[in-house]
Amino acid sequence: MEIDDVSNVQSWMELLNRQKAVLQAASKRKSEDPSNRKPLRQLVHEFMSSYTSTKEMMASRNQHLIHQSFVPPPYQPSIAPLVELEKVPLKDLRLETHHRGSYVLLRTATPGLMMTAVMVVMEDENGSGVVFQLYQQRDDEYRTAEQVLPQKTVWIVKEPYFKVMNDGGYGIRVDHISDLVQLSDGDERIPEIWRPRISELEQGAIALKDDGNNALKAGKMYEAVSRYTKGLNQAQEAEQRRLIQLNRSLANLRLGAYDQALEDAGYSRNASDNSEKGFYRAARSLYELGRFDESNDTYSSLLARFPHSAEAPKELTRTKSRLREAKHGDYNFEAMYEAAEKTPPNIDCATYLGPIAVKASEGRDRGFFTTKDVVAGELLLCEKAFAYCWAETGGSTAGSKSSLLINTSTNRMTMGTQASLITDVVQKIRRVPSVMPDVTSLFCGGYQAVQEAQVDGLPVIDTFLIERIICLNCFGCPRTSSKSHSEKAGKSKDETKGNAFHTSGLFINASYINHSCYSNVRRSFIGDMMIVRATRNIPADTEITFWYSAPEPKSSYTRTQEKLSNWGFQCACSICKDKKATRKQTVTKRNGLLRDLKDAIGARGGLDLAKAERLLAALEKTYSVPASEVPRLALWDPYLLLTRACSANQEPEKVIQTAWKVLASLGFIIVRKNPSSSRSPFHVEQWGLMEDYVVEAWVHLWVAYAQLAPELCEKAQSCARIAYKICVGEDWTFDRVYGGMAQKAIAKEKDPVESLQELSI
Repeated sequence: MEIDDVSNVQSWMELLNRQKAVLQAASKRKSEDPSNRKPLRQLVHEFMSSYTSTKEMMASRNQHLIHQSFVPPPYQPSIAPLVELEKVPLKDLRLETHHRGSYVLLRTATPGLMMTAVMVVMEDENGSGVVFQLYQQRDDEYRTAEQVLPQKTVWIVKEPYFKVMNDGGYGIRVDHISDLVQLSDGDERIPEIWRPRISELEQGAIALKDDGNNALKAGKMYEAVSRYTKGLNQAQEAEQRRLIQLNRSLANLRLGAYDQALEDAGYSRNASDNSEKGFYRAARSLYELGRFDESNDTYSSLLARFPHSAEAPKELTRTKSRLREAKHGDYNFEAMYEAAEKTPPNIDCATYLGPIAVKASEGRDRGFFTTKDVVAGELLLCEKAFAYCWAETGGSTAGSKSSLLINTSTNRMTMGTQASLITDVVQKIRRVPSVMPDVTSLFCGGYQAVQEAQVDGLPVIDTFLIERIICLNCFGCPRTSSKSHSEKAGKSKDETKGNAFHTSGLFINASYINHSCYSNVRRSFIGDMMIVRATRNIPADTEITFWYSAPEPKSSYTRTQEKLSNWGFQCACSICKDKKATRKQTVTKRNGLLRDLKDAIGARGGLDLAKAERLLAALEKTYSVPASEVPRLALWDPYLLLTRACSANQEPEKVIQTAWKVLASLGFIIVRKNPSSSRSPFHVEQWGLMEDYVVEAWVHLWVAYAQLAPELCEKAQSCARIAYKICVGEDWTFDRVYGGMAQKAIAKEKDPVESLQELSI
């Protein structure tokens, strides 16, 4: 939704077809035992020869390359317990085969090289070698992706996929990170020749704890967790175990492994023997898990027992702010905007779920429905992203690199951070298994997922399921909707680019909102927070909808449905039904009149107002259904251009007349006591389709009424404020963006059209 879909770009289509040809050629070698496997020494030599040059090339050309990520034909993760798998040597692997029922035991023979996957050379205990690719890895604060597979570490690859590589060689590809299991140093499954020296295994619990502490102080969190875990295996006394677990809790907290951090903290609501550190780390873990009620209670218990705790009061205050947001939708938008100026724009806020609930939706599986009557502008949802990938811009290194994500099975290609988003979701589930049902319950388009959630005590993570979910549920996100709204100000619809953003996010609750071109809610963004407000008055027990792809005036019924085909449904809203029912002759006539209207508006000698009005009157006659039922998408933009022209010519009467037509074209029903009078009181009986430019129409009315009917200014200003709140998510910035501009126009210090053009620069 609002992502950069490049599936129909010719150059990328050619790349897709080339990759499909490569896959097809490889598939013909299925089950083949290749006779030209390279020996381990040659594989290591070739890998290390290219290692340095590849890293230098990537460092020098990185900013100028469009990175490409191919989604291969999907296959299921291993769901077999290890005890049911049979060990096989590398020499027994066959090409283009998933070796179900088997595993290979391997040791890393080279350092890792991060490209689209982490690549290493691995060896088995018989001295055979293989190129190995591990996908869904990214750098984090404490470890680069290349350090995920350290040299001389031992791994089990469950049900390995042996394939033809892009360079014509052979290798093992791992897409599901749960298919790879690292063996600890003392594991008896490690062959004798690979086992560490006895002295390395004889460290006691205290020494291992000290090693963990040193690693923690040095910022080596993964090493700290490893040493603490080994220490726990050695510890005999309960107090010793408790201290090691508390320390491991801190390391896991920093790594984002909040489930384990909470368990290590010894969290129990009623525990009387919790230490200050245990309370604090449990409360922090609960906060990060979004369990703010429990976090609040735990901080309160901490302060009751340890009233002089230094950090707890500040954290308790922060937690209470999250509770206000979650329970009442009470947000500090000023603070949110301040946070959104940072890169990446991650906002420390809670999710608010307003008067809506998920229910069965006829023909759509599930959807959100109102639980009470709501009014236009009312906050229905304000959601913190489950995962969010900011797209690097300019020289920034604080985000994810935009890449071309190519799915060879669905023929879909997108430009942006979707590939990074897949990785982030996979890694978050690995770190915090308790969140997995939140993600896997989302719409996946009929993908046949495995039923097992855990095997051998570890989560089963299906990368291809996550990819399908991201493809169907992720949102393109501006830094702020306020900024993208301002960029459109003073321009025509044709002058503004389509809303396609490279930054992307997954929002669990918002993913349950279904599509309609004639939507009744609208989404907006402040950083990684999505805000959803009602665009009109909505009765209780009504499904809420927003558009996945914004309705376009010149888009035919067929083209509209094609743009929605990714989600596997056909839109049956009133706009689409009208498009489908409109005769071709009418469409041809309408398009001809629109071309003439464009010429009249853009005439070399200036706007031919009389001709434009005649053409608009003729266009109105090409519609048979009232605009209050089906918005007339082709008319509101030219009416707005006329409004601007009348404003520039200081004709407030005509400004009011044309601005009302802008709103009427979008489906608004404005009831006026005397429709023929520009000074007549009015009220909004029905709000219409919420385009960004609705705000401008109300601002023009506000300014015009200041000259003709000052008593109506406040009403027009209020409507402008509501429309702005719907479009950008809040009205805290309304006075700064539009208020001053309107006041200058009212004082005749500056024309509003000129101010709007300045706003967009």
